[in-house]
Amino acid sequence: MTTRALRLHLRARGGPRFGAGLILVTVFAWVAAQWLATRPFFDGPAARVPIVALAPLLAALLLARTLAGADESLERVAPVRWRLIRAAHVGAATVLVALLLAATGLHDPAVYGSYALVRNTLGCTGLVAGAAVLIGARLAWLPAFAYVVTVYGASPARDGGWENLWAWPLQPSTAGWSWAPALAACAAGAVLYVLRGARG
Repeated sequence: MTTRALRLHLRARGGPRFGAGLILVTVFAWVAAQWLATRPFFDGPAARVPIVALAPLLAALLLARTLAGADESLERVAPVRWRLIRAAHVGAATVLVALLLAATGLHDPAVYGSYALVRNTLGCTGLVAGAAVLIGARLAWLPAFAYVVTVYGASPARDGGWENLWAWPLQPSTAGWSWAPALAACAAGAVLYVLRGARG
């Protein structure tokens, strides 16, 4: 793909809006995490649970709109390697989001910091990518949003047993099994998106 074609692809997919929104989410995550961690009435770095859950979700919601063009059926007839383009698109976006959000949690990466932000970024982008294939890019944000908000409302943020599996967005990064569902969601969603593309 030439540089011009790459620029056209990113513009058609809302790349500039995604980039601007991602910068806002990153700044919000850094400021809010620092504020929560330094309040004397909170539990230090462990108070960053809302940021660890919501910042990757917000970034994934921004990504959802970039997973399809204005007319998917028209794009598919173009003689280009769409699977390669989709793989590069979702892969680069996930890495970019993970790196930016991880930078906001470097102060104490192990306690609801960088590691948990990366895990949740992988899980949320996987959920969004998979949903784009099943229900289309316009509504791809809905399953990830519903899941994270439901888990946040129903589960305490602690490391314990089965909660590590179903409440992974709220678990500390040291909760070993919390990585398994996030990585599985990332892999399944990315592979499904690469193979099928967003639903028209």
